Amino acid sequence: MTHTRPQVEPDGRYTVQQAAKALGVERHTIYRYFDNGSLKFRVRKADNRRVTTGKWIVECWEENYL
Repeated sequence: MTHTRPQVEPDGRYTVQQAAKALGVERHTIYRYFDNGSLKFRVRKADNRRVTTGKWIVECWEENYL
């Protein structure tokens, strides 16, 4: 996980791959964070993809890094 706070827009929407890049982890780690409740996702209706917000990414980073 990255040592610096992720540079994301709080209201921005991020895919699993984008969240992984922002946090400096692999995609499978993002799914693990989702499974244990550290990171929340919604399903985007347009293409049925999971998306998270920048706010949730920062909260996940704070919970798992600080």
